[in-house]
Amino acid sequence: MLIALCSAKGAPGVTTSGLALALSWPRGVVLAELDPAGGDVLAGYGRAQLTVGGLAELELVARRGGLAGQLDAHLVQLDTAGRARLLPGLADPATARHVDWERLATALASVEDGAVDVVADCGRLRVEHFPAAVVRRAAAVVMVTGSTLRAVRAAAQAVTELRNEGNGPAPPAGGLAALVVGPGEPYGEREIGEALGVPVVGVLPRDARAAAVLSDGAPAGRLFSQSALLRAARSAAARLVGFAAAQEARLTPPPTTPAAPAATVGGGRGR
Repeated sequence: MLIALCSAKGAPGVTTSGLALALSWPRGVVLAELDPAGGDVLAGYGRAQLTVGGLAELELVARRGGLAGQLDAHLVQLDTAGRARLLPGLADPATARHVDWERLATALASVEDGAVDVVADCGRLRVEHFPAAVVRRAAAVVMVTGSTLRAVRAAAQAVTELRNEGNGPAPPAGGLAALVVGPGEPYGEREIGEALGVPVVGVLPRDARAAAVLSDGAPAGRLFSQSALLRAARSAAARLVGFAAAQEARLTPPPTTPAAPAATVGGGRGR
């Protein structure tokens, strides 16, 4: 399944949220950094790790052949078990204009024939070269928002734009949902869901120590996996998988039943 994460203005940290979800995902997952502004995971969580591959090199290779067959070689392992992998984002935002988002969306929607999920960090809406094709193709589109009045208002406007074909960057085929970062500042999950008119698939607390591990590569410590942020991310990931699966089932056309052979006029061969 392909799941797109995005935000309105005043982003509460889509990349950090996406990374927390990927590390907590209940099955194989790829976190794809598709933000046109560039990728940050290797610079922060990866502690300035340098790697061969990523979105820019994948795009160059794809011009000479098929993209889907090249994807695996450009992924970086995120966890020791190898269940979570990363497609590093652009090092230079200026190259975003060269990315074929349509072709990339097609490849990401069928990684390992759908056996591996893809969480795509699409960044902020209303930016140049936004990966609209990924949003259109996703089984679920998740608006990441804070809980302040300013954040909820911006998210509500963005959801309206996404729903209205012709006004938004890309009306999604899949379902719209929200992920709330820092609930209770002052609004809670229920109030935000009602304001946006979409289900809230999870909430992530403002856990500064755990967030610093993900955003800046701070030492994890032995209790990192049991931090409030990772515990909440596991719950949100499970709910998001269920939501996206239901939306994908809705979008998948039912199998066609072969038509019964037409009866022979006259009841068959005469005697």
